[in-house]
Amino acid sequence: MKARLKAAPRSRARSAVRHEHGPRRHAAPHSASIRWRCHHAMTKAAAIGGSPVAIGSRLRRALDAGRSVITAELAVPATVAHKLILERAKGLLRPQIVAMNITDGLRGRPALSPIAAAAILTHADLGVEPIVQVVARSRARNALIADLLGASALGVRNLLCMTGDVPESSGDIDDVDVFTLIELARGFPAGLGTELLGTAEPFCVGAAWSPFAPDPAHEAERLVRKHAAGAVFVQTQPMFDAHGFAAAIDRLPVSLTELPIIIGLAPIRSCDHAQRLGAIPGIVIPDRLLALLDRASDEADACERYWAYLDAELDWLTRNVPHRGFHLMPIGHSKRGIRQSSSFDRLYAAATRALDAAPPNLAEVAAPVEVSGRVFRTSAV
Repeated sequence: MKARLKAAPRSRARSAVRHEHGPRRHAAPHSASIRWRCHHAMTKAAAIGGSPVAIGSRLRRALDAGRSVITAELAVPATVAHKLILERAKGLLRPQIVAMNITDGLRGRPALSPIAAAAILTHADLGVEPIVQVVARSRARNALIADLLGASALGVRNLLCMTGDVPESSGDIDDVDVFTLIELARGFPAGLGTELLGTAEPFCVGAAWSPFAPDPAHEAERLVRKHAAGAVFVQTQPMFDAHGFAAAIDRLPVSLTELPIIIGLAPIRSCDHAQRLGAIPGIVIPDRLLALLDRASDEADACERYWAYLDAELDWLTRNVPHRGFHLMPIGHSKRGIRQSSSFDRLYAAATRALDAAPPNLAEVAAPVEVSGRVFRTSAV
């Protein structure tokens, strides 16, 4: 028998968009929810994977302890002004944000080295760890190894390994793919194939996942390979459809149940903004959200409609699909100043409310059940 999850009370804002998913039902959680949540109940205090643990990474220790986390994304521009980097980072600081992604050539455009930006943050001692994004595209193997050495020497402990956006200039170098990059980072320093002077700690290595990619099976297979290569956590593209995300989780193989998934969230300020976001590869805006925003009288009304919608989505997601926290992506934050800072506050508040309302992991687990060649775990009663 499946356990019935107790529903968290809704606010007025949430009830405003309740009809978007239809009447509320106390339905059994998704099969993926059951097997993922039960697995975490059994492995909450266990280390993830069999690779050396990055002791110096507070993010890794939090994930190993089974805690949910909130991370944020700092878009690094083409600049040499370290004060600008600090100003943008300080604008994203919030009590529950434990780490900050440093982008690497966002949209394939030239920018300050993320390793240099991470060093600026580390030296400033802001209380958050940098997660340096490292992209395989247009990088030679020796250049990537040099980046890993430099990151380690400057105190970086967390990496997010990605394929990377297509650069604006031509001349891609296909020396290393993302799977080899993850293997290099996870095997660091022993797996570099060169003698290292000095000692270095292992990295906490993450990977990216696009739950709404056009070919879900191919994307799931890529995630399996990334996990096998050594990724110990995953961050996703922004999620705007909780039911679609649950379906993507259902498609993942059982071998990934131990992989912590941190869900991407982003603000939306208008229907036009939503359509532009939907043009970004890996981001899908559901029709019901576009219709909701299209009925707004102005931008302020559209924003309120979106926040109510997001609260309802996260409420359903938290009760039905297990995850390990949220990755906040304040797209356009640096360009819109105070206005966008308020938007980031709302995004952060939505994430913290969802984590606070999350039900505890199911404590009792029944024997695994195999259905059509896949193994599921149902909760005991």
